[in-house]
Amino acid sequence: MCLPPGINKASGLTAAIEQLKLSAHNVVGIGDAENDQAFLSACGCSVAVANALESVKENTDLRTAADRGAGVAELIDLWLEDPGATFANIRRHDLYLGGGRRTC
Repeated sequence: MCLPPGINKASGLTAAIEQLKLSAHNVVGIGDAENDQAFLSACGCSVAVANALESVKENTDLRTAADRGAGVAELIDLWLEDPGATFANIRRHDLYLGGGRRTC
């Protein structure tokens, strides 16, 4: 894959979500190789298919049991069946607000 410096799947995602007026936190990305890593790290939820490189699997929120397109279909089926359960254990973007003693 030959691209100009600074152009990758993540920069494409950034341009697309800006145009669509969305947030990257609302994007689910799925991939399998090195050229997907920047894109996956920019997504609110990153998924590796079963045949993905180990380095990709190590840095994603979810992994599918199936390879390639079947892994994509698996994720979609899970998502449609129960979106809450599919993404419930993703904690990469949790925000902790408050908890300290407030003095006014």
